[in-house]
Amino acid sequence: MIFLSHASADDSFVAELRRELEARRLPVWVDSRQLRGGDKLGPEIEKAIETASQVLVVLSPQTVNSPWVRREVQKALEVEERRKADGYRVIPLLRPGITPSALGTWFDEEPVAVPIEIGPAGLSAALPVLLAALGERLPTDAQPFEEPDAKPVAELILTLLDPTIETAEGKRRARATATLVYEPAQVGGRSIESRRIESCRFSLTAPLGPIETADLRWYLESYHLWPVGVFQERAAGIEKRLPAWGAELFKAALGEEEAREALSAWQKAQKAERRFSVQVDGDLLKGATEEARASAQEAANELLGLPWELLHDGDAWLFQGRDAVRIRRRLPNRKFQPARPSALPLRILALSPRPEKAGYFDHRSSAEPLTAAVESLGALARLTVLQPPTYAELEKALQTAAERDEPFDVVHFDGHGIYDRRQGLGGLCFEALGDRPDERPMDLVYADRLAGL
Repeated sequence: MIFLSHASADDSFVAELRRELEARRLPVWVDSRQLRGGDKLGPEIEKAIETASQVLVVLSPQTVNSPWVRREVQKALEVEERRKADGYRVIPLLRPGITPSALGTWFDEEPVAVPIEIGPAGLSAALPVLLAALGERLPTDAQPFEEPDAKPVAELILTLLDPTIETAEGKRRARATATLVYEPAQVGGRSIESRRIESCRFSLTAPLGPIETADLRWYLESYHLWPVGVFQERAAGIEKRLPAWGAELFKAALGEEEAREALSAWQKAQKAERRFSVQVDGDLLKGATEEARASAQEAANELLGLPWELLHDGDAWLFQGRDAVRIRRRLPNRKFQPARPSALPLRILALSPRPEKAGYFDHRSSAEPLTAAVESLGALARLTVLQPPTYAELEKALQTAAERDEPFDVVHFDGHGIYDRRQGLGGLCFEALGDRPDERPMDLVYADRLAGL
């Protein structure tokens, strides 16, 4: 059993350390009652230190003012003196802010310490050295964590304002006022290739409507269930139309004369990754009628939901090939959101509701790629799958994580969403608990409830 001595300010780090050690079948004793103050160690703590195989002492700037940690260290050093032959050792872990030169504050003779660095690897990078110090692994030269070099990003931003729904020649389409902005890649706060370019405003009308959208949804979500016969023929027809749909999107968004300069500069970016962003602002000026606001929200939803991944310049798909472009959909941010510091591992909560009344789409094409990507990160990420995938369970999971001071960094929803014209709101389709175990009724949760999570 390993005894862990620490100050209460380091509880989060100690909880992570405990998980890592216990995952390797190394039992850990931690003072769960967080006793502090007083003149003497409790008998249960003295016994734990006496019977431990090793003692880990977490030293941080907060430990300096902890007399309790100092008493635990003194007791552990007394035991170490008697049990050296048994391999009993007191091993300091140096958190950021504590250097080896400070060890004299706690130890008469400076021991070998394990530094815990700040960075993407964090505790994971120190584990090989720590396990070697505990006698669980042969010591080797520590391999530094190598961060992949991130290229700067050159971004092309299509901003759509004042969206509305219009009907012309029997076709109902979303329309908006558009501007195209080229944001050159920057290094050290300076543009590396060009200057920022913003186009004049131009009108954009969605080239695809309900019929094309329904065909694409069927192709992606339903065709795989029965890919034979007439369904195969329908799918082949849709596949033939994909390049044309992509070309129509390209012409509407990037083919106008006003967009030429920004598009050309973005296409010439050589020293950066390229990203295409679509930002839709569905808010109208004060005084707009409720009917106009409802039309704007519906149009904004349709414009954001267009299959921008199909963009085709007449020669090739924009998002395929050696220099594939990333796409990002954006909404305007009206409120200041302070940055929330986050420590590794990256905590991800994934849920994949499949209610009976919503069209089924295969987990293998949606959830499995996420799982594989997270697994490749090893100790840098931790994935939790929510079961059952209900709204109530989501609320509970988020609340529990917050109470443990381990909030999730990412919530990945792998399921259906809708836009309700009557409500003027989007919503997500969760499962609900049915009367029978095999039932999966649908629970439609609108954005106003989701915003309260």
